[in-house]
Amino acid sequence: MKVAQEAKGQTEVWIKPIEFELPAGLIGFADATRFELLINEEEAPFMWIRCVDRHELGFIVVEPSSILSDYDVEISDEEAKKLDIANSEDALVINIVTVHDDSIESATVNLVGPIVINRQTLQGKQVIANNYVKFSARHPVLADSAVNAS
Repeated sequence: MKVAQEAKGQTEVWIKPIEFELPAGLIGFADATRFELLINEEEAPFMWIRCVDRHELGFIVVEPSSILSDYDVEISDEEAKKLDIANSEDALVINIVTVHDDSIESATVNLVGPIVINRQTLQGKQVIANNYVKFSARHPVLADSAVNAS
């Protein structure tokens, strides 16, 4: 995968459809609260989120529905209320991908701790799914099913 570059004369085309805020930050990065979503069509379905205030802090992400048909994340009513999410159409769900040994074959996706963003307010939070026991935090990207086999 290509890394988002900022060099002049760059030939790659990155689209930035939204900026969003995670007031509580990400797990392990509480001070990183403002992010931009970056898309390069050549890397689809994978995208990047990058901290607006710390460009060196970025993560590969994916909308789970683009790689898994049976990922049905549940968040608490309290979290949904805080994010002002009344139904699933209000939410953008993305999951962080980890690439091991620079190989997509060894890449994993965190299905336990999705980032949920309100599509209207662009406020979000990384949550622990209520139904986390069904999933893995290191689920193989190339697996057919989201449900944890173990």
